[in-house]
Amino acid sequence: MKKRVRIISHTISILCLIAAVFLLSFAVDKSYKHDCELTESVHKILCLCSYNTQYFTYEPQVTGLQRSLDESGIDYDVFFMDAKKYGTEHDIKVFHDFLKDRMRPGEYEAVILGDDNALLFGMKYQEELFKGLPMVFFGINDYDLATHAAQNQYITGFYEETYLDVLVELTSKLFPDSRKFVAIHDETVAGRSDEKKFYALSRNYPDYDFSDIDTSVLSNKEFIQAVKGIPSDAVIFFMNCYDDKEGNIYTVNSRAKTISRNSSCPIIRNYPGGENHGVLGGIYMDFENQCYLAGQTVAKILDGADVSKIPLVEITDSRCAFDWQMVKKYKLNTSVFQKGTIFYNKPATIFDYYGRILPAMGLIVTALLITIVFLNFSEAAGKRINAELKASRDGLIESEAQLRYLVDYDEVLDIFNRRTITNFITNELSPADKYSLVIIDIDGFKNLNESYGHHVADSILQYMVAVFKGICTGDDCKIARYGGDEFILYFKDRNLTPDDELIVKLMDAIHSPIPLGDESLVITASFGIANSDGQTLPERQVINAETAMYFAKDSGKNRVALYDSAMKKKDDEESHVKAKLQEAFDHDGFYMVYQPQINTKTKKVSGFEALVRMKEQGIYPGQFIPVAERNGWIWKIGRITTELVIKQLASWRDQGLKLYPVSINFSSNQLNDYGYIDFMKELLDLYKVPANLIEIEITEGLFLAKSALSDAIFKNFQEMGIKLLMDDFGTGYSSLGYLTYIPVDVIKLDKSLVDTYLVDGKDSFIKDIIRLMHDLGKEMIIEGVEEEWQYERLKEFEADIIQGYYFSKPLPADEAITFQPK
Repeated sequence: MKKRVRIISHTISILCLIAAVFLLSFAVDKSYKHDCELTESVHKILCLCSYNTQYFTYEPQVTGLQRSLDESGIDYDVFFMDAKKYGTEHDIKVFHDFLKDRMRPGEYEAVILGDDNALLFGMKYQEELFKGLPMVFFGINDYDLATHAAQNQYITGFYEETYLDVLVELTSKLFPDSRKFVAIHDETVAGRSDEKKFYALSRNYPDYDFSDIDTSVLSNKEFIQAVKGIPSDAVIFFMNCYDDKEGNIYTVNSRAKTISRNSSCPIIRNYPGGENHGVLGGIYMDFENQCYLAGQTVAKILDGADVSKIPLVEITDSRCAFDWQMVKKYKLNTSVFQKGTIFYNKPATIFDYYGRILPAMGLIVTALLITIVFLNFSEAAGKRINAELKASRDGLIESEAQLRYLVDYDEVLDIFNRRTITNFITNELSPADKYSLVIIDIDGFKNLNESYGHHVADSILQYMVAVFKGICTGDDCKIARYGGDEFILYFKDRNLTPDDELIVKLMDAIHSPIPLGDESLVITASFGIANSDGQTLPERQVINAETAMYFAKDSGKNRVALYDSAMKKKDDEESHVKAKLQEAFDHDGFYMVYQPQINTKTKKVSGFEALVRMKEQGIYPGQFIPVAERNGWIWKIGRITTELVIKQLASWRDQGLKLYPVSINFSSNQLNDYGYIDFMKELLDLYKVPANLIEIEITEGLFLAKSALSDAIFKNFQEMGIKLLMDDFGTGYSSLGYLTYIPVDVIKLDKSLVDTYLVDGKDSFIKDIIRLMHDLGKEMIIEGVEEEWQYERLKEFEADIIQGYYFSKPLPADEAITFQPK
């Protein structure tokens, strides 16, 4: 028996040594063999790249393309548009002429288009330069452009998913104490796409403050000041931001240095680049992988595949990469990182230095150990080792199951997380399936969190999950946490309505009192339903359900809304307004009108309120202002109106006309425009307009929602000599005590109070308010005056200023400055 064991041990040892020699030779000859396996070129294609070889995505893109094209025997020529520097219509025409001059008929069999500018060029000149040639694109930021291009029978390709939602979720876990996210972007296609997705994600994080810095409207000096103004407890999302308002183009590393030198905040990216220049890391699309797939797609087409039958690919592999030294600097919990995360700048181990030969050396050592083990250990020792190996394997299986659970489930609520349900909807459902999606959001959850604390808030969420599980049973229903206090429910083979028995049960169960010690709490929720229709993509139905849910909230909360044709029409109308707003931002699409304010004693003009309008016919402030608010663009409108008003004051002055103070509306969303004060100062200095000719109208609610940020801005206005006006007084608060301490000079009484109380038997209320304001040393402007008797009564009550259609509607600038009341 012992002899047999020795023979077996020697045989295994020899086999291990042979295997070791093989592995060593393989490690040495691997690169040589790879080169020898390249396929002979049989095809030739044209590659158009949007940018130049210095752009941060060039290296991984060209690596992926070379790998797939070389192994498929495809030769290629590359032309660079360099659109970052040369992106005007004239530049595009020059590139067109250059390319046309160098292309020979029949020279290329297909075209690869890299990034948005190349795709736009390819589509524009398809008939002239590339007629009949199949075209494959990659790295497209504009989703609408990608889907539109893929409808062309000769074009297919790959959309560039930014994985911003996954990155924001990871960031919230890495920095649980930070509640401020600041995005830095520009006005390029990629920059706008990043900004849009960033603000869309803010809905899922109601406790967080989302804001942004647009480098395209700032000089480099202004950008540095804006970065310095970012709060120290914020997290910076470093997106596409490589140009400024002066036309300068910056590299990704240059921008990274500027940001890291002027802010101590952690810097996160949804693109590669910036490594070793202050960037902590990020999650982004694997450019090399996508370009490799693009090359393979070209190879399939050249082998006979029909390009019109190849669908648009929206999701490809991502990479999660972080700087190990920065991870240690911020003392981050590494268990939060997803599986497969790459840590660069990590101290090298023996495996890094000798990784290629370690397997062979391990086999040699193993051969020696096997010989010793078989010579010295008995059969009992072998059984013991087997038992230990089994126990270790069982432990690994259990650990793998735990890791899988953490990846797929929400740990607090024990239901699917957002990633899992999104993957299910995207990959497992098709437009032809019958299903219903319901998104449920707890009303006022932020206030519950602040009033009762996170522990009670988690208990409320767990109660909600218990309610869902008690009603939604079986394999035909899936429950997932979609956001902080937001849930998504999937129902197979059903199309639900607001009065469906299932929805009614869910609503009634949520309304049941929740026991909290000796007390009980009653909560409400808003529901949004989207049903499959045989056409719409499942991932789009998620957006539709969310739209319906927000419609329910906007309609008063505690109700159910079904996404229908009316909502789709509203979505389409909002998309139209958004598109027109973008055009207006890019092409001087705004103008100002001025409504006179009349002194009641002298009946002469004492000032104007400036009101913004769009040049686009048929779009009114009631339409575009809410859209701008929802999309985070109101700060842009705020800057545009400020510049237009200051320019107009300078124009009136240069014409020798008498100047009056002009008031500009200031929105609460402009608080996050950190550079607004400096922007206004520069305009006033540039046009030599005194600051006392500008007045700022701020809503009552913004004065009361005191914060360090608002207090600082109000103080800056006052130090500049700018008057502060309280707009819409009386629309939301009943206490007048706060008027004794807020920094306001003028009170504007809202039209709704005039209509309600300036009538016989009630008008003493208006008189008392005017007297009180005068006692507090504040002027009183009455808005919405439309009748002569109203004016006479308010004059009797000693109101200071009248504004309304009785005297004049808002007027164009040239009419307003010469207006005199009749």
